Amino acid sequence: MAIPRAFVSHSLALALALLLVVTPLCTAKVILYSGEILEAGKSLIWEKYEFKMKKDCNAVLYDSNEPIWASKTWGRGSSCYITLQPDGNLVIYGEGNSPVWASNTYVGGKEHYVLILQKDRNLVIYGPARWATNTNNRVSGGMFIESKATIFGALPSNKTTHEEAKTSGTIAMVVDNI
Repeated sequence: MAIPRAFVSHSLALALALLLVVTPLCTAKVILYSGEILEAGKSLIWEKYEFKMKKDCNAVLYDSNEPIWASKTWGRGSSCYITLQPDGNLVIYGEGNSPVWASNTYVGGKEHYVLILQKDRNLVIYGPARWATNTNNRVSGGMFIESKATIFGALPSNKTTHEEAKTSGTIAMVVDNI
């Protein structure tokens, strides 16, 4: 038995409408995937935190419109953009695709990486290589990466805070429940 076309299109329209009502709409982008670019004037935004590629060629992380970290590359080019390369390196390019700044997190070979503006205010590259601005505003329970070391390991089960991890001699990530 065939289903009338009017019934199918009415049911499909109703299902789409319900999906839009039930699914929260996300208007802010918080992730930059490897191979993607963030053009001048564009941002990653998480509530009051914003990572913006400015038109003056400076990449800036803001907390409530106050700058808390910057690449310090203003005036070094025009038509600048920032990209997370497939080799794990976060790079600002200027005119003629010349590099202006880099996180120096390249590993060699192509992998899948993500740059995430987290809810703890930290901007972090995840993948085989790790890099962070270390601007998270939580003392404990938040996510952190101690980026002064070259080896990343696991946080001992009895260490739960940034200070304890520093004294333990191991490097780790602490993740709160989302």
